[in-house]
Amino acid sequence: MDNLHPIVALALSLGIGLIIGTERGWQLRDEPSGGRIAGIRTYAVIGLIGGITGLLAAPVLPTAPLRWVAIAAAAGVVAALVLGYRARLKQTASVSATGTLVSILTLLLGLLATTGYATAAVVMGGVVTLLLSLRDTLHGWLRALGPRDMRAAVQYVVIVCVIWPLLPDRAFGPYDAWNLRTLWLVVVFVTGLSFAGYVASKRLGTTRGTVAAAAIGATYSSTAVSAELARRLRDPTETVDILRAGIAAATAVMALRVIVLAGVLVPVARLSFLAIMAPAALFACVYALVSARYADAKDGKPMPARNPFDFWPALGFAALIAAVILLSRWAIDRYGGTGLTSVVALTGLYDVDAAIIMLGSLPATTMPARNFGLLLALPILINTLWKAAIVVTLGGWTQGWRAALPLFGVAVLLAATIALVWLQ
Repeated sequence: MDNLHPIVALALSLGIGLIIGTERGWQLRDEPSGGRIAGIRTYAVIGLIGGITGLLAAPVLPTAPLRWVAIAAAAGVVAALVLGYRARLKQTASVSATGTLVSILTLLLGLLATTGYATAAVVMGGVVTLLLSLRDTLHGWLRALGPRDMRAAVQYVVIVCVIWPLLPDRAFGPYDAWNLRTLWLVVVFVTGLSFAGYVASKRLGTTRGTVAAAAIGATYSSTAVSAELARRLRDPTETVDILRAGIAAATAVMALRVIVLAGVLVPVARLSFLAIMAPAALFACVYALVSARYADAKDGKPMPARNPFDFWPALGFAALIAAVILLSRWAIDRYGGTGLTSVVALTGLYDVDAAIIMLGSLPATTMPARNFGLLLALPILINTLWKAAIVVTLGGWTQGWRAALPLFGVAVLLAATIALVWLQ
């Protein structure tokens, strides 16, 4: 898409301007005639000028003066926009700089579309349009944020955008078991889950916000979700029924997610694995729905004033994952080097997806389809029991065993179906 015919590239430049201009025109539709610095037609023309500028300034052109013409044209557009903003500012003090800045950005995106970066230009044009259309929503979120919420958001940005990119992306330690950037992703996810759950609870209510955050988070790591919610079970200000519903929702999403993932990555085991997982997945989904309805009916307490950004628990969980990875690597090296079953089962301690991917890389003729299904179910059984142990340990015996009931139920049903299939 980045090596386009000049006419096609110019059409993209024009299209980017039209898309952004349509949003700007709709947003400012109540402005009086002549009261806008730029409208839909102006944005389209600005995008096209950017595209023409890119073609004229292309290094393949032998005529150097044309490049200066391109630079002068772009500078003239920017100057006209800035002067228009200044003139508007003299008429009224309540003028947003967004229109001027977006106009300049449209010029640059149009230029990118004709200089070999058409994909980036189109994608960013769509992102900018979406961002502009969310003006009222974003302002509403900002008004709802308190000082502590804002501080938590800034801390999360530092963790994701500052610390994570600076960490080395290479294996180190015994058995090359650790990768700092990968382990930090655990911190990124757990702290993000904590913050997202806090925000969702404020907007959707404690029960629905917690369950929604847990379900979404479980698409990445149901273990981290279960650990985060189990840790909060010890807090007397929390509503334990809501936290249990969140753990149940994460368990249900995990069961459905592995069925889909295995069906895509290990097609030879699609039917056999579905037959093994179906009872456990059905139980998890029904349990999650009943738990959510029960918690919603009991939800009469205000949202607890908890910390929206839990960093140290997230760091502790990352350290636990690092220890489990090292332990499994050691066990595989010492006992499981010749057994595929041992390797797959131990991999399930810290990453079910890795076990599924590992089996998906094997030729379909390696073993019968039934054996593929059994091997896929084994790491999920191990991982489910591991999560149940985490919930009971972090949540305390009094509350933890009840919160872990969906996990124990899934484990029992999985073990039963594995045994039945194995004995056939």
